[in-house]
Amino acid sequence: MSKNKQSKPAVPEGAEATGTSGAPARSKNAIVLLVVAVFLGFIVMKLVLDSTAPAASPATEGAASGTSIASVHNDAVADYEAAVATGKPVYVLFHSLSCVPCVEISAVVDEVFLDYEGDVVFVNAITEDPSGQELAAQFSFQYIPTSFFIAPGEESGESVVDSYTGAMDEAQMRTYLDALVQAE
Repeated sequence: MSKNKQSKPAVPEGAEATGTSGAPARSKNAIVLLVVAVFLGFIVMKLVLDSTAPAASPATEGAASGTSIASVHNDAVADYEAAVATGKPVYVLFHSLSCVPCVEISAVVDEVFLDYEGDVVFVNAITEDPSGQELAAQFSFQYIPTSFFIAPGEESGESVVDSYTGAMDEAQMRTYLDALVQAE
């Protein structure tokens, strides 16, 4: 009994893995390179856009440059002390950047406060920040957002004219700020 051996035709070296012409492997490599190039393009584009974005500005200049004045992370204790030292009425907002009523009142501050700049000093106290927590310990309140309207005091340095817990609309905030300016 003899076994028939079938002989394979001679194939050039490296052609077995890619087929006779090597086209399928080159197509796969081209697709992989294209996907990588597109991905890298997106990364470069994101880096360029991030580097051209405006930097955060101080709270009093924030709304004018597009940054919310109520979202700037400053030293709340130092800002409060500086505000009291001006001898002007002070509006302190204790809030978070994530709770819905806090975000609502922050938007109202951005709309309204520029009209009171120079008359009332705004102190932004973000309660997640250590300085916001330190300043909060000097006041008595349970929930955020809480607003304190403080008139310059004769002996104690300041006196709370009014406070409000929760979000408020523009008309409400203007009423509180007008009363604060008049109490001066």
